[in-house]
Amino acid sequence: MQRERERLTSRFSFVVLSVSCAIGLGNIWLMPYRAGTYGGALYIFLVTAFIFLLAIPVLLVEYSVGRGSGQSTAGCFQVLQPKGTKWHLNGYLGIAGNYLLLMFYIMVCGFALGYFWKGLAGSLIGQSPEYIVASWQSLTRDPVRSVELMVAIIVLGMGVCYLGLRKGVERVCKYVMAAFFVLLVILLVRSVTLPGAGAGLAFLFIPNLDAMREHGTFRIIHMAMGQALFSLSVGIGAMAIFGSYINKEKRLFRDAFTVGALDLTVIILCLLMIFPASFAFGINPAVGEGLLFVTMPNIFNAMPVSYLWSLLFYAGLTFVAFSTALAVMENITAIGMDKFGWTRAKSALVNLVLLIILCLPSALTRNVWLGFAPGPFPHLGAFFTYLVMELALPIGSLFYVLFAMSKRGWGWDKFIAEANAGNAGWSFPAALRFYMTYIVPAVIIFILIFGQVQRWILSPRGILI
Repeated sequence: MQRERERLTSRFSFVVLSVSCAIGLGNIWLMPYRAGTYGGALYIFLVTAFIFLLAIPVLLVEYSVGRGSGQSTAGCFQVLQPKGTKWHLNGYLGIAGNYLLLMFYIMVCGFALGYFWKGLAGSLIGQSPEYIVASWQSLTRDPVRSVELMVAIIVLGMGVCYLGLRKGVERVCKYVMAAFFVLLVILLVRSVTLPGAGAGLAFLFIPNLDAMREHGTFRIIHMAMGQALFSLSVGIGAMAIFGSYINKEKRLFRDAFTVGALDLTVIILCLLMIFPASFAFGINPAVGEGLLFVTMPNIFNAMPVSYLWSLLFYAGLTFVAFSTALAVMENITAIGMDKFGWTRAKSALVNLVLLIILCLPSALTRNVWLGFAPGPFPHLGAFFTYLVMELALPIGSLFYVLFAMSKRGWGWDKFIAEANAGNAGWSFPAALRFYMTYIVPAVIIFILIFGQVQRWILSPRGILI
């Protein structure tokens, strides 16, 4: 007998869990890095456009497929596909994408947790820039400490999943996201009121057209489109699972739009937090992960009450990193339940052990395996990032859209009926059928093809972020 599907307590919880999955280190680290590299306001404008024109439509498709099937990515295509078709094979891509995402993301969550403890202890307060660099290197190059942090994140996350959807994942995400927003606003206010912060604000809101000449117009457009997909975590079924947890009382378009708008809001708030502070202290924000773990401690040391600001920042960083990891862990927990008929407890325990094994390479890549570089990639983490951001997300997004639009798949009529099922919320316009059927897939194909040409032919210099 089929197990009754778990349900979220409210539509608000559905939005919170979706936002928890979407908002992550990509907003705090990757977006500032790319904005700093690709023209500030110009890049931000392009990302904003593609979130609304591309990522939100794909998100709506994922929600509809999830709710229509009542399954995670492991089973949603199997339930909805016409007989004799092979759309269910895309489910395996989604399963692989979720595990690949966690294989590198959990390690960065571990670093955030490690720096939260440093912030709590005040060990970086008043230290020299050289000491701060050495502290970062000592953390990443210590295999025992790296594995401990990784295991801590996995045990904590899978422990929450073990407790259940409502008592565990839903409840924790509500508190974590509330705390994150409060901390973000406090740090933002402090950042924009620093002396010299105006230069950072100007960079954010005045387009730098020189970036187009330096990097190329199509390169910047390609990066912005990929960022939009990554920002909303669409393409690997990480969002479809939340659609399977809600009823048909309300239409889905307003929820998808709300999640996209909230994600964009957090992007802007994070940029307003980081860029004014960076410019105020003469720091280049386009320095990758060093911005979070090397540059920011130096900024805090130059601020009054540095202990407070450092603690707040790393608490917020840990909260937002963990919330995304937790949302994806819930997805793989559901995959075990849907695919193999496991109980929630069994799926959580099996995935706990599995994740510890799968994430070990990332924990060791900066220490024991420091000299190992797969192909042109500097380390395994970079390789996993490439697989997820440049392959799994766009390919998965393409298949979700084609499945929902194609007559040989689920089909437009069933998609629009599911998206608009309910007696409240916004209806998705039927007039957008051509746009969803042809334009959205064409844009995603462009992302795929141009991205690979750019990487392997035009600029074969390793990871391009």
